[in-house]
Amino acid sequence: MATPSSICYSIITSIFAATAFLLCWAAEFRCTFVSFTSTSGFETPVTVNFGIWTYQFWTIATSVSGSVIFESCHSYGSEYEVDSFMKMARAFSTLALIFGGTFLFANLISSCISPLQNTPRIEAPAFLLAMIFQSLSFLILHSSICKNNTFIAQLISDTENLGTVGMDFPDTCSLSTGGKCTIASIVFWFMAFLSSSMGVVAEKKAEKEEENTLGTEPLILPGENL
Repeated sequence: MATPSSICYSIITSIFAATAFLLCWAAEFRCTFVSFTSTSGFETPVTVNFGIWTYQFWTIATSVSGSVIFESCHSYGSEYEVDSFMKMARAFSTLALIFGGTFLFANLISSCISPLQNTPRIEAPAFLLAMIFQSLSFLILHSSICKNNTFIAQLISDTENLGTVGMDFPDTCSLSTGGKCTIASIVFWFMAFLSSSMGVVAEKKAEKEEENTLGTEPLILPGENL
């Protein structure tokens, strides 16, 4: 039986899960999960970002009045061979969206249709699974995007061939905005798990108290008060 405290926990769970879902979405589909920042070359360091599905791309448009640089996210083409770590990072980040998103929207819909309905017992484990899957998206740190990145090697080669100031980059990547969003998403999935679990505990406690109350009520036999 839903109680005022379990309803409150349900609302808090929805807030945590919605925040985690949005952060998870931003981390997966933006091209800023990891980055490489030049250690030498131009006076202002150059940062190149890479995501789970796309990478950062610049287009230079030149006109009479000057040049304009457009930044966008492009999907990895045939020049990049997706390795096993990258495939796993993609799979687990997608599973986090599916598991977390499914039970987030189920929570929202049930709250609108039947606010007094009990919290599904599977909701908390689903949010916990979403947290674990989200954590496993960090397998991208072991992929060829972070180690021996061919795009970075090509960029270094191009700058040398053009006769401009050469650039050096670190051997491994560092977390960028998407990676930090993933960390925040993991925290919010865990908070959603705790909140949902507390709601279930509150409902079980209310049901037990109701059973004890019914069990202590005196039995009135027919004709007893005659």
